[in-house]
Amino acid sequence: MTRRLNLSLLVLLVLIGGPFYWLLLDNRPADAAPQPISIAELRSLAAAIPGPGPSGIEAELVAWHRVPGDLVAAGSGLKRRLIGVLAFRLPVQGRGPIVIDSGLTPAAARALHMEAYIQSRQELVDAALRSASTILVTGEQPEQLSGLLAQAAIAPGVLQRARFNPLQLPPAPLASALPWPRGLALPRPTLDQGRPQAVAPGVVAIPAPSRTPGSQMIFVRLADGREYLFTGPIATLDQNWDPLRAPSHLLGLVSAVGDGRAVASWLRTIRALKNEDPQLTIIAGHDSDAIAWTKGHLGVQTHFAAGTD
Repeated sequence: MTRRLNLSLLVLLVLIGGPFYWLLLDNRPADAAPQPISIAELRSLAAAIPGPGPSGIEAELVAWHRVPGDLVAAGSGLKRRLIGVLAFRLPVQGRGPIVIDSGLTPAAARALHMEAYIQSRQELVDAALRSASTILVTGEQPEQLSGLLAQAAIAPGVLQRARFNPLQLPPAPLASALPWPRGLALPRPTLDQGRPQAVAPGVVAIPAPSRTPGSQMIFVRLADGREYLFTGPIATLDQNWDPLRAPSHLLGLVSAVGDGRAVASWLRTIRALKNEDPQLTIIAGHDSDAIAWTKGHLGVQTHFAAGTD
């Protein structure tokens, strides 16, 4: 009887444990090499456009929900992690700020089942978009684009200050699913899908098709020499790139987007850049906890300075 029970338990463990391990715990990224990008190349591009670089970085947490850590960083544990929708404002002396990502509309927050949405914070992001000299988005999903599209519907000039790569715009599939303003001509892509490209003094766009086809990272060198890498959706949390925990297989099955091998390659690229210069600060795309808990180290203000440049 005991032997039969043990055998039954073993079979049950294999039937349940095997799929559970593969779906949520297997954190072995695909065997993909890092991309051939160096800190020296990014610094050269950051200096290619004359003028003052950004003077600082301000972050605004507009909305959030919680998911098991294993879902977004396989093997990191079942404890639920805060996944934030963040927008960033980079003040620039003498001109409008640079804005990275654009927050969420209330409708998008409901559609994404956010457990919290702070309208007053989104209004600060909206004001930053209207005053921006340059707007960049790290992907073509609602978490990056819906706030911008809502502002473009009431202030069409906002889109003229946004820089897109081709896969962040219709007819690309994910971009086409977003509510682009009716009657407004779509912008043309002004960013390449090849190598990194300077977009403003101290700011470099790095095309990185992986988590979504239009994913890109942003390298920023501040006027005082501090350097940052915004990973966008490629690294949801710090744990994605250090200690290199890829998104779970279950997330890939549920979301039905993303190229696992490409994601692994770019996660290795982030880690390689950090190893090349340990002073480089990595800003993971949705890790609001990391910003809140270590803001003194990161040098990031946790709220926009309303009405200032």
